[in-house]
Amino acid sequence: MSKDIEQFHQLIVQNSLLKEKLKQSVDQASFLKLAVQLGEENGYSFTLSEAEAYVNRNMLTLMRQFS
Repeated sequence: MSKDIEQFHQLIVQNSLLKEKLKQSVDQASFLKLAVQLGEENGYSFTLSEAEAYVNRNMLTLMRQFS
């Protein structure tokens, strides 16, 4: 797994605008697709599969941050 997904997650934690955009996702599929898109827009490169694996591995942390 690329370090970009982890670095992008840290950016989201610090950037309320990105966090709010991701919070508007209606389901996990749209969340993952948007995360990959926003990652690319901010200079990060990771696949949909990498994003899904990261979310699955860090579900509790992400639920706290996005609730």
